Amino acid sequence: MFSKIFPARLSSTWRLSFLQGVLLMGIVVLYTVVVSRELRTGLSRIAAAVVLDDLGEYAVLYQRHGLEEMKGVFSAGKHEEAQGVRVTDAAGAVLFEQVPEALRGFDWPSRAMPGLRPSRTQLQTVDHPLHDRQLLVGCQMLSDGNVLWFGRNDSEDRAYVSRIRTNLWLTSAVALLLALLPVTWFARHVLRPLTDMIGSAHRLAQGSTDARLTAPEGVPELQVFAGAFNRGLDRAAALTVELEAANDQLAHELRTPLARIRGNLEAHHDHTDNPLAREAAARGLEEIDRATQLVQTILTTRAGEHKALKLHLEEIDVREMARELFDLYQPAAEKHRLRLSLEAPETRFVLLDRQRILQALANLIDNALAYTPAGGSVTIGIAFTAQTVRFTVADTGPGVRPHELDGIWQRHARGSASSARTPGMGLGLSLVRAIATAHDGSAGCRNGEESGAVFWIELPLGDPSAAANAV
Repeated sequence: MFSKIFPARLSSTWRLSFLQGVLLMGIVVLYTVVVSRELRTGLSRIAAAVVLDDLGEYAVLYQRHGLEEMKGVFSAGKHEEAQGVRVTDAAGAVLFEQVPEALRGFDWPSRAMPGLRPSRTQLQTVDHPLHDRQLLVGCQMLSDGNVLWFGRNDSEDRAYVSRIRTNLWLTSAVALLLALLPVTWFARHVLRPLTDMIGSAHRLAQGSTDARLTAPEGVPELQVFAGAFNRGLDRAAALTVELEAANDQLAHELRTPLARIRGNLEAHHDHTDNPLAREAAARGLEEIDRATQLVQTILTTRAGEHKALKLHLEEIDVREMARELFDLYQPAAEKHRLRLSLEAPETRFVLLDRQRILQALANLIDNALAYTPAGGSVTIGIAFTAQTVRFTVADTGPGVRPHELDGIWQRHARGSASSARTPGMGLGLSLVRAIATAHDGSAGCRNGEESGAVFWIELPLGDPSAAANAV
């Protein structure tokens, strides 16, 4: 219900703080209004009782000892600042008046209300014409026909209520600050660990298999959840390692049987006169070559990842090598109705394994041709820095989703743009990165500024044999 009033990107900490602040402020306002109203009502009743009580006392003094005695008692009571007294005759003429400066400006009643009988009292409230103050006036008919008036303003009551209200606001502000302590605890031990877990989950989604959920300062429930989840990830990682090891072992063991089968098929193909048998043998040789290539790719990837791949290093003119690739793939680009271009302005010799780098670049170009729609373009580029050379293959295809930029380099991983039109087992990019790693380099990709993707292989200009097992 409340989530609709907040922006989507506003964190839970601010949402909780805002809601708790609004709730507490509402409680404070309601509490202050109710207390102030009840306090003023109670003070009004007390003021009325005080006025009636003093009015009765001064009436008794007047009737027993006369006006002079009443004057002396009133002056001795030191009520000059907040209370006043006057005596009028039946016609309203003032016989005596002692009104302090604080009560000046109030329009005192001149006559009692009709029907007032002796010894009976009345109360009236008089508003000040200029200030937000009130005068509570009581009157009593005396036995001689005169009227005794006693008034009391509410300045002290208003000041008292104001002090109470101020103290309530100050206390509420302190309470509000104290109430934010649970929010701080919640943010530190619940929300922040959750944010860390979300970051770890994003890294997992991007292919970082070594990422784990962490909640060292989280509540016990989050720590238990993180531990259980991490145990599942550890189990999945162990199974993945076992699977990769099994694949590598299987690929290694398949090389010799595949070579023997191929030799037998070649002999059968060369020594049979049956056209159908020769055709079947030829198809079998094609499948054997495809399986052999797959096995070799797995073994090369495994060796490259561990920098155990044997490299045949030689000084290569990388511009001429790129030109060969360009000439090789130009017919395929025309067949796909794509524009293939080469950006290699500088001729420079680099020490590398020519066949391995050609194999890696060929994989990148094959992918670019497969994923770029007709009418697009593919660009092969070479750029140098002081320490490195970078080979790039840029296309105008669908690009790579941001969360897949790292995951597509894993073995058997394929991007979401792949389809039946682009078959494969997801080994091409892992092979590219393995070859780059074997050269003590790196491989990566990014999306283009407008469309498409840019894949690169970056190699050091020095001798990679220091980091690779070169021959």
